[in-house]
Amino acid sequence: MKDPYKVLGVTQTATDEEIKEAYRTLARKYHPDNYGDDNPLKELANEKTQELNQAYDKIMRMRANA
Repeated sequence: MKDPYKVLGVTQTATDEEIKEAYRTLARKYHPDNYGDDNPLKELANEKTQELNQAYDKIMRMRANA
């Protein structure tokens, strides 16, 4: 996986709130429901959404264990 901070477009010094806001903004932007079933970008949106979810989860786990 890529650097989870880069996936969300934040720095490692970002606060939890900044990370959460970046995640939510990107999740709204790339949510697959924004694309019709016949839209070729829907599959890409699915992949991007999964990548965002994994990045956010990884950051939150790392911070909880720190």
